[in-house]
Amino acid sequence: MAPATRSTQSPPDSPAARIFTDAQRRTLAALAEGFVAGGGAERAGAAETAIAKVVDPALHGQLRLVLNLLDTRVGSLLIGGRLARFGALKSAQRDEFLRRWVQHPIPMLRSGAAVFRKLLSFIAYSDADEPADNLVRTRLSGIEYHPTPNPITTQVTQITAFNPGRAERLAVDVLIIGSGAGGGSVARDLAAAGREVLVIEAGGLYTEATFPTKERDAYERLYLDSGFTATADAHIAILAGGTVGGGTTVNWMTAIPIPEPVREEWEGEHGVTGAAGRDFASDLATVLREIGAKDSQDVPPKDAAIIRGAERLGWSSERIQMNRAECGDCGTCPFGCRTGSKQSALRLHLAEAVTHGARILPDCKAERLIVKDGVAKGAIATLGTRAGTPRDLEIVAKTVVVAGGALRTPVLLQRSGLTHPAIGKNLRLHPVSLVAGIFEEPVEMWRGTMQAAKSSRFIDPDEERNGYIIESAPGHPGLLALGIPWTSRAEHERLMKLGRYIAPFLAIVKDDAGGTVSASRAGFAEIRYRTTPRDERGLRHALRSMSRIAEAAGASEIIAAGSPPMSWKRSDGPEALEVYLRRLHRFDFAPNRGTVFSAHQMGTARMGSDPHDHVCDPWGRVRSTARPRPQDPHDGLIAGLYVADGSLFPTALGVNPMVTILAVAKRVARTIVADA
Repeated sequence: MAPATRSTQSPPDSPAARIFTDAQRRTLAALAEGFVAGGGAERAGAAETAIAKVVDPALHGQLRLVLNLLDTRVGSLLIGGRLARFGALKSAQRDEFLRRWVQHPIPMLRSGAAVFRKLLSFIAYSDADEPADNLVRTRLSGIEYHPTPNPITTQVTQITAFNPGRAERLAVDVLIIGSGAGGGSVARDLAAAGREVLVIEAGGLYTEATFPTKERDAYERLYLDSGFTATADAHIAILAGGTVGGGTTVNWMTAIPIPEPVREEWEGEHGVTGAAGRDFASDLATVLREIGAKDSQDVPPKDAAIIRGAERLGWSSERIQMNRAECGDCGTCPFGCRTGSKQSALRLHLAEAVTHGARILPDCKAERLIVKDGVAKGAIATLGTRAGTPRDLEIVAKTVVVAGGALRTPVLLQRSGLTHPAIGKNLRLHPVSLVAGIFEEPVEMWRGTMQAAKSSRFIDPDEERNGYIIESAPGHPGLLALGIPWTSRAEHERLMKLGRYIAPFLAIVKDDAGGTVSASRAGFAEIRYRTTPRDERGLRHALRSMSRIAEAAGASEIIAAGSPPMSWKRSDGPEALEVYLRRLHRFDFAPNRGTVFSAHQMGTARMGSDPHDHVCDPWGRVRSTARPRPQDPHDGLIAGLYVADGSLFPTALGVNPMVTILAVAKRVARTIVADA
């Protein structure tokens, strides 16, 4: 029951931001108080505004239904085992009610609990220029979260938004839809080749001078769907960039090339010509050089725990390469890099594209492509939605490059009438399982290098499971409150107060599962995804490995985030540790049982040689059909239409995708120049 979402803006007091009745608001406020004490009515109001902004209106009715059920005796009995309205329950009764609900055997009801728990917990602990309630900063002070805004670089990125004036129609050589790693790289290369380039981006334009300094503001301004993107069942929370520069603006700078076995898989099994060869290897090396990739210099406590634990176990560990210049390791990569250290698409590729004459048009959402007689002609877009002054804009172009990411690219292709059966299929998410190690000394996961170390001990798969790598899982208080398990209000508060002592570890699993992304009637992205039994064996294996690292590193307590959570305390002794590790063999990854995140989306317009299974050819050209005519020299291609983002990946990578997206984009840009 998680909401399908899209990025829109509604003023807090507008009718569009008020979707619940007064009775439903009272119940929502009671839920807010049930999950986190204090400020329930205010947080309910913030939650309603967020739901109105980013949730498909078709799903508002389901959320209203849940609130209505909670306000009846029979509904409360069904959901939480109490024959009394939820709002009438006392504190201890609410704890038992919510514990039953978050662990409900019916997936749909458990999904409803996940939506409200995650949203209301996040809002309770995420700071903003205007906090959701007057206790937010008191809570943050209680966990000793006292961030200081970073200084702004003296060399602010020189990008200004293109102003089309009152024009209703624009004409350019190349239209690039999306400004992340893929779109930015193609824009730079094509502008340098002398093409007239226009990049449009549905999100806003922020630079070092205007990046937000607080967590909730950052998610609202810089992330897709204000950070609330999730699969349709609310099982997997998905983080994706939603601003100029895309994910490269908000990622943790982890720069890992595609592993050699995956390159061989792409070429051997999917016909991606040259993927395993020298040219692609050269592109990867060029990318690493351009983004200034180098080993992390500072190793904060959470990453030092990975190295320490892995070394004591005899496992591999290494420092992570990062795309950075000189860096003060401030810990606010997810808010945008005010110091100008991060070599993002914003600071590097788009800035260089602008010097070659490219124009950047933010707050401009492509609604559909213009395709006539098998030839791409441009796009119809909506300009000014974020500013509250939306209007239609037709953009005519000889070449169109779609680089909206694996969640938005397939929706645009579908809305444009393209009917290739593989569009939106084969979604890979790199499902992430999480373990929290609690240490005696402060860790402060929100300070220092976001990801400085990893262990690749289990990157190779075996007969039973998929491969994975172990990294740290940095986060700020709102994200921490959303991610830690909820068994009672008091226990959630205890864990939050221990937040500065928590070293969170994540495992990126190379998944087999084939999820889907499709467009709802209202134009929202509906994401459906299921892990396979093999994926889940990899996730469970990773939980055990991360727990062993945490124990070897000296953790006093270990928690595997699930519903119910599994945990071990050092005071329980080594025999209890073995029991805990054996229990992880039975860890339940059914929807909203285990806590799962994803920050990597791939594969929904994948490239390859087979016209039936691959939306794009091996160079990023888009196919119009899965059944080209035998004598068709263009293999059923739409002339002038290309994809250049992670949706091209034939499979998951098993590592962070930024470097590979940049290398694939180089390949697509060369193809466009050659085709011209």
